[in-house]
Amino acid sequence: MGAHAAALLIVVLAALLRLDAFVGKYGTLDHPAWARIATHEVAPFAARLRPANVRWASERNPYVGGDPINHLKYARQMESFYQPQVREPVFLASTRLALWFLDGQDAAVSLASAAGSILAVFATYLLGTALWSPAAGLLASLLLAIETEAITWAPDGWRDDTFGALVLLAAWALLRLYQRPSFSRSLVAGALCGFVCLSRLTSFTFVLPAFVWIVAAAAPGERRKQLECVGVAFVVATALVVPYLMSCALASGDPLLALNFHTTYYRFAEGADVSRPVSAVEYLRTKLVSRPIATLDTAFIGVFVDPFSSKFRGLNNWVPWLGGATAAAAVAGLALWPFMRRGRLLLVVLLLSLVPFAFTWNLGSGRQWRFTMHVYPIYLVAAAAAVVGLIGALVSLWRGGAPMTRQQIVRVGRQAAVVVVVALTGIALYLGLPWLVVNEAIAAGDSTSVETGPRDALFYRAGWSPPHRDGITVRVSTAEWGVIHIPLPVRRDYDLVLRLDPVALDSQQRVRVQLNRRPVGALDLVWNPERVASYRLRLPADVVRVGRNELVLIPESMVAAGSAGLRFAWLEPGQLIGVRLWYVRVLP
Repeated sequence: MGAHAAALLIVVLAALLRLDAFVGKYGTLDHPAWARIATHEVAPFAARLRPANVRWASERNPYVGGDPINHLKYARQMESFYQPQVREPVFLASTRLALWFLDGQDAAVSLASAAGSILAVFATYLLGTALWSPAAGLLASLLLAIETEAITWAPDGWRDDTFGALVLLAAWALLRLYQRPSFSRSLVAGALCGFVCLSRLTSFTFVLPAFVWIVAAAAPGERRKQLECVGVAFVVATALVVPYLMSCALASGDPLLALNFHTTYYRFAEGADVSRPVSAVEYLRTKLVSRPIATLDTAFIGVFVDPFSSKFRGLNNWVPWLGGATAAAAVAGLALWPFMRRGRLLLVVLLLSLVPFAFTWNLGSGRQWRFTMHVYPIYLVAAAAAVVGLIGALVSLWRGGAPMTRQQIVRVGRQAAVVVVVALTGIALYLGLPWLVVNEAIAAGDSTSVETGPRDALFYRAGWSPPHRDGITVRVSTAEWGVIHIPLPVRRDYDLVLRLDPVALDSQQRVRVQLNRRPVGALDLVWNPERVASYRLRLPADVVRVGRNELVLIPESMVAAGSAGLRFAWLEPGQLIGVRLWYVRVLP
């Protein structure tokens, strides 16, 4: 009971912080009475809890220009829970209920999304407790409660907070079913899995594999019982979801209307033809057939890199190092999960729940923080479990616990070796896939840019500074020869465009260019303060090699970074530099 009470206090803290964000962004409410009290009398107290460096920007046109205004419209039109609509019914029903609580005011969509955000805090506690311990659950939920990025999104009227809460609750129910199968746990798991699918139909990408995993990973003596319980959960989930699919099918001819409708947005963002509808399956199949390597690279980043790297920053508003420390702890916790029965199931949920977003994160607004907020609490649970586990181990050691046996040491060594191999494989894919992507695009005749950035190590070799963000991401040549490797799949003439600037702004510079140690031209550089200059260059077929080609830029003069202006203050003052390069583009 003590842990539950502490969890409720954390939920109250989360509610107060989110109330403060709502009032800061959308103002106060004069009715009904409870909303007037909350926004006029409670909110000033809540504002005292906010970090001093956080300020909320007032929304001059609330809910306009995105999904929230449509959520309001669809919720007001909602006559039944299973009414056919391009949005799944759970958040619409939540918004309609909030409309009743707020006397029909538009702020209802904020109440609905904030309620989802608050529910996610308690669901994080439940999940951390089921995975590790109440202490881990409390720590993870506290981190989510105070995470300012999560607080920022909470009152904005998006459905992602509600979806995230249901993902966590479904993961918690699946974990409990996995730990000890029973009829009652089957009903709970089935209901929550059904509701998460009715929040986003794409949830089947982790719900169905999780059901299969629970059965496949069960001990031989428990497999039959586990199969029966999972069967019950599947029937319950199906019974909840099918009426909505049938409703959409009868109204539009497409049971997956809420899934397929949105491919138009992503095709438009790609500049593709949107004159005819395309299903999500056909959209993905086309991408895999036309650009398999680029599609898989996008999915790799969308599952393993971007969702993680975009999180944790909001914690730094409380303590400057808190975000980085939590991220490091999360990495350690996630590294342990493959060696834990419960951890493996959570990894299934974590990774496969990201699949629907993984192929479109780089299109339009697909990279917005909210699209992957549902996995952030799982990262926080991993971090909290790692911290609590480490503290427990240190306490046991301090109390004179039994030393590790030889067998335990060998097992830990093997596990560490597996983690190292997986990490090295991930790094190799992260750095190596861009080379294959560029090669695929050039071979297909696309205009292909070899940009500077965190994944450019195979392209920008000797003679370059690390990538640096300067409005755009650039590299600066730091040696007489700046070497760039480019894959050219066919021996023919190629046209290149180089986007680069001189570093000595008060004088022109000439840069000689070689391909595979043979001269191919010289560029007279000019300075334009409004844009990076563009230079076109022809690579004749007789100097081109099939495969890796070495392009070399040789500035005729170099200057010390300290004399080149404030733009290069991030380099050592005495470092000699030649040109500032943005990208090399291979034209079709």
